[in-house]
Amino acid sequence: MIEKYDAPTKTPKTKKARVPILKQIKNLFVITEKKPVVENLTKMWPFLLLAIVGIVSSAYVISPLSKIGSFTPQGNQHESAKQIAAATNIKTGDHVWRIINSEKKIAANITNTFPRIKSVAITFKFPNHFFAKITEHRECLYLKTGNTYQIVLSNGEIVKDEQINAQNLKSMPVLDGFSAQEAKSFAIAYETLKDKVKSQITTVTKTPTKVTKDFIAIEMKDGNEVRVPLSQMEDKLPYYTSVATQLTEPSVVDMEAGIYAKSKDAYQKDLDDANKKTIPSTSSPATPASATPTSGDSANNGATTTSSTTTSSTTASSTTANPTAAGQ
Repeated sequence: MIEKYDAPTKTPKTKKARVPILKQIKNLFVITEKKPVVENLTKMWPFLLLAIVGIVSSAYVISPLSKIGSFTPQGNQHESAKQIAAATNIKTGDHVWRIINSEKKIAANITNTFPRIKSVAITFKFPNHFFAKITEHRECLYLKTGNTYQIVLSNGEIVKDEQINAQNLKSMPVLDGFSAQEAKSFAIAYETLKDKVKSQITTVTKTPTKVTKDFIAIEMKDGNEVRVPLSQMEDKLPYYTSVATQLTEPSVVDMEAGIYAKSKDAYQKDLDDANKKTIPSTSSPATPASATPTSGDSANNGATTTSSTTTSSTTASSTTANPTAAGQ
């Protein structure tokens, strides 16, 4: 016996009606018996937080607290707080966003106005207070022009609005007769040296030669003198400490071509002899007939000069090749 079963009837699926977004948000705030209070609050807190932040921010913006209360420089030793504040072009009562949105520009205004200032870091303290941390360039040299002295900063800039008397000089090297560009080049190279070398330098003068136009003479506290091209000072002057330990008397350490040392008296004698050779002769010019060797004295004189020059060149070359032996 076959039983017949009725096939199950398929009920058509009904699409859920889409609930508008605004209505969904509204339903979150409707507490029903079916939804526990905790569940409703969990879903509501992001919207509540945004609402609270918006209200507080709006209240801050329109309140007097959003106006600049103070601008305080810190670390400034030479420029007053009033001068620095004036360079910012801001005023008490301006909106705090004026500083927050243009911190880099305000810092640049300060550094461009005062050559002593190296950098400025601006920080904000709620509700309306600003602090500017000032870092200044170090004073490293004096530039002597006539009888007046000006300070040269570690970046090579010259403080032109300050002139110092010789009686008030600090223990810093003095550049005598340097141009502004030469002083800047020296300062930049000077800052790369170790303190052991920097502390030895007292005065610096220009001693140009025909070959080396930027040749300078550096007087040291230990009684020695260093002669070096300004353009090579950064590379060559660090070797002075090792050369100085080998010197037994006040000497000149010449770094023009290689490195060699001579006693000051011997070095000065060489300079005097070289200057005598470069003095033009005041005698009358020779006649064409003198080209024929009719005078033994003239030929001998010429040979002596050539021999002397050759000997001097040979000696200088050997000394340069062995600076240690020269130092000893």
